[in-house]
Amino acid sequence: MNKGQLREIYPDAQVKKMASSDSEVLSIPMDEGYLWIDKKELSERERRLLQMFVPNEKIQQGATHEWYGILFKQQPVKKEGTFRVIQIQLQKKADFLLKEWKQNFQEMFPHWVDLFFYTERDVLLVEQQAEANFSIEELEGIFLTLDADFETNSKVFVGSFYSSQENLAELFLEEQEIFQEELDFVKSQHVFSIANVALHYYTKTKMQKSAVIQNYKKNLVIDQEMSDIIQTLWSNQGNISSTAKELFMHRNTLQYRLEKFQEASGLNVRHMDELILCYLLLLN
Repeated sequence: MNKGQLREIYPDAQVKKMASSDSEVLSIPMDEGYLWIDKKELSERERRLLQMFVPNEKIQQGATHEWYGILFKQQPVKKEGTFRVIQIQLQKKADFLLKEWKQNFQEMFPHWVDLFFYTERDVLLVEQQAEANFSIEELEGIFLTLDADFETNSKVFVGSFYSSQENLAELFLEEQEIFQEELDFVKSQHVFSIANVALHYYTKTKMQKSAVIQNYKKNLVIDQEMSDIIQTLWSNQGNISSTAKELFMHRNTLQYRLEKFQEASGLNVRHMDELILCYLLLLN
């Protein structure tokens, strides 16, 4: 029996991007993620057999933490306020100094309310909103320093701040899926938020199914130079002068490149709507 056959045998099982933190769910690694099988549906013999497909990575006892219950079990928040969840995927060595690493976090984040591993490599830091929470840029520097000090490699997703009156478990689940799905898209960044990946994440499925978009991609020739121009023009909100300066290109040369691209493609990226379309084509 191979892993592909498991989906036929257990049609009610779900494919997810990440392993389950629920001890009552068996997470079996597949090519496209993990197959979640409810243990309640299995006999003892089936459990032992299927356990052979599960790696030695063990789920940590995060269940003892209050916010584990809030985020994974939909338990109510006892403390009113506004909170964000920072998700950390951590690659570490066997001699990793866990106690010292946690102590650094508690000292750096004065407004933290919970910190725990829920798998061997996945960590959640829950932080309450205050007058001075760290920005994405500041967090990038912090995690680069921590990685250097502890010989780790971190990927970090900074969640949005939500009121304790909201359905935090539902919001966290979507942020968790965004984090897992967009890791490959943000290879050059250690720390990112939904703002960095929203266009890519929320448009990719629709664009992949669009015959119009696929026709654009088939017929539109964007070489590396033009790709750099479009991405830089986007980051500078369509400003020609700023884009030319960043690319070390004369403004007239840039204007010439844009005109040639318009002649070839029919798209004038000096107009914001058409620049957005080209940027989306590059993203997807």
